[in-house]
Amino acid sequence: MTIYWDEKILDVWNSIQTRRQLAEMEEQRVQLTLEECLDGVRKGYLEYEGRRFEFAENLLFDGQLGIQLPRSMQLMPRGRGSNSGGNSQHEQISYKEEESAVMLGMNHMAHQLPMSGVEPFVQAMTAQVKKAQAGLQVVHHELIELDGCRIACSEFIIPVEDKTYYQILFATSLNGRALLGSFHFESEEVLVWQPLADALIRTLRVENI
Repeated sequence: MTIYWDEKILDVWNSIQTRRQLAEMEEQRVQLTLEECLDGVRKGYLEYEGRRFEFAENLLFDGQLGIQLPRSMQLMPRGRGSNSGGNSQHEQISYKEEESAVMLGMNHMAHQLPMSGVEPFVQAMTAQVKKAQAGLQVVHHELIELDGCRIACSEFIIPVEDKTYYQILFATSLNGRALLGSFHFESEEVLVWQPLADALIRTLRVENI
């Protein structure tokens, strides 16, 4: 017999599955808090279960953007591209943590984006990712406001074969253009890197020229 799932029932089922996945992650160890991570970034180091993170500000995109990152995150070779018109460029920067699969990517896009538009921009990007990735579950949205800078964030769980990944997508406006960033890590790292990535995003310093 064929069973046709009502969309609301399916949404509830997906929500239950998401909560189960998060609960399984949280049962492993005590999770760091955002406040602990922010305090560690301010002090310049953070220790957690035998791991030590030391932080330093990285100046990116010709000094127009500053962000605190662990020294263990290494800058990967950068790429530069242009749009079809050839007049505007976008630049991509990627970091990888030495001892894990934690990745940070940032893309200063050619797409025009005022600071007031960052939240709907991230919502649209999240919808695109969700459409392209089967099983993706959005677990959190947030709009952060810091000294005139607005940062929109979206967090989701991505099942890929026998692994589960956690991704934090964020965006702001840099010189009137979209700056899109993403932290990406395996679910085993979520107790450390979800609050830590959240804290690092809050250190973004935009210098519009």
